[in-house]
Amino acid sequence: MPPDELWFDRPATEWLEALPLGNGRTGLMVHGGVAVEHLQVNDATAWSGSPRSEHAGHVVERSAAAAAIAAARAAVLAADFDEAARQVQLLQHRHTQSYLPLADVRVTSKVSGSAGVADGAEGSEPVVTGYRRSLDLATATCTVTYQVDGHDVSRRVIVSHRHGVAVLEITTDHPAGLDLTIAATSLLRVTGTGADPGGAWMTLRMPSDVSTDSGDAEPLTYSDEPGSCLEGALAVGWTHDGSLDARTNGATGVHAATVVLATRTTFAGIAREPQGSGSDALAAARAAVARALDDGVGTVRRAHVADHGALFARARVTTAPPSGTDTATTDVPTDERLRRANADARGVLAADPGLVGLLYSYGRYLLIASSRPGGVPANLQGLWNDQLQAPWSANYTTNINVEMNYWPAEVANLAELAEPLFDLVDGLTVTGAATAARLYGAPGWVAHHNTDPWAYSLPVGEGSHDPRWAFWPLAGAWLVRHLWEHLLFGADDAFARRAWVPIRSAAEFFLSWLVELPDGTLGTVPSTSPENVFRTPDGREAAVDASSTLDLVLVADLFAMVGALAARLGVTDDAVVHRAAAAADRIPRPRPGHGGLVPEWLADRPQVDPAHRHVSHLYFAFPGDHALTPELGAAVGASLDARGDESTGWSLAWKTALRARLRQPEKVSDPLRLALRDMGSEHGEWSGGLYPNLFAAHPPFQIDGNFGFVAALTECLVQSHAGVIELLPAVPRELSRGSAAGLVARPGVEVALRWAPDGGGVPTLVEATFAPLRAPGRARHRVVWGDREVLVDLTDGAAVMVRAVDFAG
Repeated sequence: MPPDELWFDRPATEWLEALPLGNGRTGLMVHGGVAVEHLQVNDATAWSGSPRSEHAGHVVERSAAAAAIAAARAAVLAADFDEAARQVQLLQHRHTQSYLPLADVRVTSKVSGSAGVADGAEGSEPVVTGYRRSLDLATATCTVTYQVDGHDVSRRVIVSHRHGVAVLEITTDHPAGLDLTIAATSLLRVTGTGADPGGAWMTLRMPSDVSTDSGDAEPLTYSDEPGSCLEGALAVGWTHDGSLDARTNGATGVHAATVVLATRTTFAGIAREPQGSGSDALAAARAAVARALDDGVGTVRRAHVADHGALFARARVTTAPPSGTDTATTDVPTDERLRRANADARGVLAADPGLVGLLYSYGRYLLIASSRPGGVPANLQGLWNDQLQAPWSANYTTNINVEMNYWPAEVANLAELAEPLFDLVDGLTVTGAATAARLYGAPGWVAHHNTDPWAYSLPVGEGSHDPRWAFWPLAGAWLVRHLWEHLLFGADDAFARRAWVPIRSAAEFFLSWLVELPDGTLGTVPSTSPENVFRTPDGREAAVDASSTLDLVLVADLFAMVGALAARLGVTDDAVVHRAAAAADRIPRPRPGHGGLVPEWLADRPQVDPAHRHVSHLYFAFPGDHALTPELGAAVGASLDARGDESTGWSLAWKTALRARLRQPEKVSDPLRLALRDMGSEHGEWSGGLYPNLFAAHPPFQIDGNFGFVAALTECLVQSHAGVIELLPAVPRELSRGSAAGLVARPGVEVALRWAPDGGGVPTLVEATFAPLRAPGRARHRVVWGDREVLVDLTDGAAVMVRAVDFAG
């Protein structure tokens, strides 16, 4: 069986057991039922609202905002933290818009002339045996096979990026063939439907607003006002070798059938008004279906496998047990494999190290499926959602989550998949400029804790939500870090020119936002540290203070970026660049505080929740690239110790990456084990792990845990943030044997590795190969392994292999 495969011996009984497919726009969750194949369908552009949503309801005007900010600053400096919180609540608008499920397609199937068989029913006729449902990550193909009365039935499902369609192939060698019918439904407002022997269609209207209150009796608001919402369509076409069943509009006696579906909406781009109508969307969807049917399923499948494979095959990590030890094998279903490994007394990593490599491949697969150039970014659930009120609206949460979605893009050799995130930044540069001017009286652009494809830039909360998460105007500084990383990994001057506007404009805003504090330093007032609180001197909890560590680090980093980018582009006389350089010297840098920990706020307030899931105050260590002195590194480690390992899925990934940056392989094991925990039973409100289909749990499902896992494991294998390429800095003993290929180091070097345990069981380098991936990679590079070093010359563009014996001590 393929090494990169998830498989199960029964149909999915719930959404978190279904298998995900996607092409960056259309997503499917394949349930694999026997009597009914349920394809839950998403479209990445199916969101509520429109750009007008940011102007709906009460919008805070400049004079009121200025008064609230001034009052909040005065309250913080007077240590009246409750009043500061009340004042920043006056800045809150409503909420972002929500990602929506588009449709459900159900294909019913039974042996022609039989009574059929119910999914999961015992003693039904005909007899179903040999059931298997699988997802091949390398080909992005979901396959369902079983036997009916000893005859084979097979289904194969793909979602093609090249053709923009999903394809379901059904075959059987049963002499009687199959009776098939197709039905499509939607939880959205259906504005039109139709069906004929060749297929079916529906047009849809998205709501103009979706409430964030899960208890709201009427969570969806529909409007007929032009431009207030999107419209969309689903088109289904099919061919088969059976006979038309006029009663059902289905087919009977089928031995081979091909079902093709396509989704389209009137989404015209990030921050842009919808364009067209549901009829236009339907015409586009029908055209895609017709083209796929004309080209033929073989052509569509081959193009799909080639397109997906070109991305997926670039990189892989294989993790294996030390030679001669027992391990779980892939001959059991994936959910059972996960249960067995977690039940093993040795721990999940030692019991089945292969799960680590599988989860690495899965994370890369999910990014390929949910983020493609020209589309929208992967959201909190990537591409997949079956709820009208998705958890946290399945939006873009900018204080860690959407950024974590794209942590793997550069290092795991999928750099172009970050383009939708760059497009979102471009959109926010425009909408955020209006918000900066009106809300803050500032130049540049600003964004807050949440956004959506409309590039919503206001603080959310409807005037009543807790500032610990509802007030955070630092999103721009974090988001542009991804533009900067793309440059560090070898992007060309054309991208540097593109990055200049959002980076410079963000720096311009923060030059206005900074205030001089009584000690002469520059800081941010009011300030929060996502989504944490501190203990006030009188024993209460508060979230609003001066200068959170994250604020200071993000702004200082941003000012360094704008200076370096100006130098690269030859910008020699720019007021923003000069002012940023001067201001940077006055911003306090991270330093150990009380108890040897990194303070969350500059004032080093007492902690209320020492085990809080966010580790925002440690950003400078990862994903930042600050040089860690022994003293500061010890403070980061002590802070992680104080936080503890137990946490949400995405937090476990962040903690793993931080432990890797500290070169603590023995500490890496702990959050890794929890990230691989079986979520067959709940472990706590903030306790992550893996659902049966290996989706990462917050809980509930959040895909950032899957993506963060890829980035964190890469940090264990290769690091390049400090000006050298460092090999195997933090591989735990449980993963003492393995290999990797296609990992990417700054400034654009592909790295392949092979390692094995030494006599003491410590992961030890066997060999490494380096090749320039982008032009800046054609240079001489210092490569470090432990306390040894070698110089690798890639100036001629050829790959170079080095072995452990080549390193000089």
